[in-house]
Amino acid sequence: MVANTFRKKIAGVFSGSQKTHLDRYQKAYYKCLEASRRQEFYTEFEVADTFDGRFDMLCLVMSVYMQKLCQDNEKTKQFSQNLFDAMFKDIDLTLREMGAGDLGVGKRVKIMSESFMGRLSNYSHGLENKNATMLADTLSRNLYRKDAWVKEDSKITQFVLNFHEQITSLKTEYLISEDFNMNDFIATSLSRQS
Repeated sequence: MVANTFRKKIAGVFSGSQKTHLDRYQKAYYKCLEASRRQEFYTEFEVADTFDGRFDMLCLVMSVYMQKLCQDNEKTKQFSQNLFDAMFKDIDLTLREMGAGDLGVGKRVKIMSESFMGRLSNYSHGLENKNATMLADTLSRNLYRKDAWVKEDSKITQFVLNFHEQITSLKTEYLISEDFNMNDFIATSLSRQS
């Protein structure tokens, strides 16, 4: 049910069946959402294919993206804020589509946004320091919700380090343009790892 909601939403955005015009922040967000739903994450990397697992994977993709954007804050501050807003507007809508009540949605979205900010900070700290041990610990707690589950030489740790290194090499102007496609970028990152 939840998986179908995500699939329909993503399919609608990219097939043009949605009637609303998407701004570049929403397009960037939906490309990140699409990337976070890649099958490899839920099979090869064994992320839980649940609402929480999908949220955790989306947080990881968005964190690496936003960590890079924060390196050029003058150009990206408003873009990052609008990207964050698009993410949580969509999460709010998704929770409502799943049948959550009005009172519960606001509270849950607040908790999820605070969780995202904590993940962004923790992932950024590990990535900035290129510390595989710290990153593995953060992935264990936040992506798998199990202490000491991920090791520094695990596939997911190596993927995130490579993903971060590759995205860091790109120019900011390209990353905030409509030409940048996170899903294609992650597909390439995954294929290089194989």
